Parts: sequence; structure tokens; C-alpha cells
Amino acid sequence: MCRASFLSFFRVFSGLFFVGMIPLKEALEIMHSGEIFSCEVVQYDRRRKNNRGNVLHIEAGKLIWADPKKDADKKELQGERPMTQLERSLVFARYDIDKRRPNHSHWYTRNVRVYIDGNPSEIIRKIHPALIIKFNDKITTV
Repeated sequence: MCRASFLSFFRVFSGLFFVGMIPLKEALEIMHSGEIFSCEVVQYDRRRKNNRGNVLHIEAGKLIWADPKKDADKKELQGERPMTQLERSLVFARYDIDKRRPNHSHWYTRNVRVYIDGNPSEIIRKIHPALIIKFNDKITTV
């Protein structure tokens, strides 16, 4: 009897303790779902000393994860007008020049497009999900 009451008290106490927290796994699920989110991330770049330890505030951002060539093909299938040859060459010229692959799975990074006033901008930030401090105004936990 005493043990059961202790466990029920512990459940209530632990629920109150974790109200303002979100597990990193849930944060990644929200990111990968395509929703717009806000986050605070500690920057880390091994090669550039001035990019270490700064806190990056992203008020509104969206994960960029897919290949732009595949995305353009999907848009054509969804009923949008097909790209002209000139548009296709201009869009894909930038990606054909840059042959490097970011290898996000190896380095455990993500690219986030910053939104300004609800509109996507050209600003793209690279973040490490393990270094996220806050996600949607909740403190992240492991």
C-alpha cells in the first residue's frame, strides 16, 4: 500500500518536472515532419574558431533534407506546370557545379532554412541536433 502511493506520487512529481522539456527524439520527429519550428542551437565548426560556442537563435525555420532535383520532379507530378528547359538549366546548374555531398548522416548535421515574417528566405544554417538547447520554447533532453 505504501509502495503504490509512493509510485503514484512519483508519477505526478515526474510529470510536473518535465512539463517544459521535450526529448530530442520528439524534436527530430517534428523537424522531419516538415513543420516550421523555432530553436536555439550552440554552433560548432571545427575548422573555424569564431563559429564555436555561439548560440544561434532561429525564430522560425524549416528542415531542408531532400535532394532539390527530386523535389522539382515531385512538384511537376503534383499538378504544377512543368519547368521550361531554361528554368531547368538555371535551377540545376547550381547543383551540378557543387558535386560535394553534405553527408549529413555521417556528420550528424541538418540544414535549416530560416523564415522571416513567415516567408522563406535564402538564409540556410547548418545545425547539429545534439547541440539544440531549446526547441519550440522547450528545453531539450536526451
